Amino acid sequence: MDRPRGVVLYSGGLDSLLAARVLKDQGLEIIGFNCILPFVKPDIDPKTLRISLLAGQISLDVEYFRCGKDYLDILRKPRYGYGKHINPCIDCKIYFIRKAAEFMKSIGAEFVATGEVVGQRPMSQLKNTLNLIEKESGIKGRLLRPLSARLLKPTIPEMEGVVNREMLLDFSGRSRKRQMELAGKYGINEFSSPAGGCLLTDRYIAERVRDLFMHHEEISISDIYLLTIGRHFRLSDNAKIIVTRNGLEHDEMVKYRDFSDLFFVPDFKGPSVFVKGLLRDEELALVCRIINRYGRPESGESAITVTDSSGVSRKLIYHGQALEEELDKMRI
Repeated sequence: MDRPRGVVLYSGGLDSLLAARVLKDQGLEIIGFNCILPFVKPDIDPKTLRISLLAGQISLDVEYFRCGKDYLDILRKPRYGYGKHINPCIDCKIYFIRKAAEFMKSIGAEFVATGEVVGQRPMSQLKNTLNLIEKESGIKGRLLRPLSARLLKPTIPEMEGVVNREMLLDFSGRSRKRQMELAGKYGINEFSSPAGGCLLTDRYIAERVRDLFMHHEEISISDIYLLTIGRHFRLSDNAKIIVTRNGLEHDEMVKYRDFSDLFFVPDFKGPSVFVKGLLRDEELALVCRIINRYGRPESGESAITVTDSSGVSRKLIYHGQALEEELDKMRI
């Protein structure tokens, strides 16, 4: 006889690992579901991510879903607002659970579970917020919180006997003492940091996201990923540039040169530059001076190749370097 199935929204954090393990203790077939944010390399194999290795501690199979354009719409205008920086925690959780619910239905599972703990996080884990998230997720009655279930109303799988409520837990509050004790019992020694290291809570990345939304109506998943690479400068309302810092960043940036409006590569040892937007002649000169500032142009004439979005290239030669105070005014 087939075992009942459940889906756990999985982040690699301790709470989601524990939630999955508690349910697996009941003999249920549990599958992790992870939403990959746009900050993760688009071409990476998810099975090589650390969260995949962490899942191995409890023999958890994980299904991966890459957040798409619809996620960017939520990020730009979250219905329930941002946290301290540009982290729309409530809207994110609703989005993730909706995607997990779609997966649940596609495999004939009985419920979606999360590692949420009542009162652990002020923005997204108060009781009224948990109720809101359940209502907005579209699977009311089938959203289970195993770590705090006995403090909440019974769900449909509990009432139907698919899940044994007596084997669920009553964790609450911000202390993680009980989680750590349970982790020791299960032999879970490694896990991601609380909040999963979400880059939307990083003030530098948050500022870059705000800048992108403020100045560019059309953005892509690649635009969000590229916020994690290089030095970023706003030249005008219409244009920003990304200046690579080393050879590894250059190699990564080259993969996305087709998404640029202009792409600069010096003939000497120096940074490549990705341009989003249109540059005036004086800004072309400025970009070359920035390359000279961070590069090592040879004595005499050193050329820089610039390629436009249609693939047409030309050589530019500019002397002089951008000044540090000039760069500070443009830095994002």
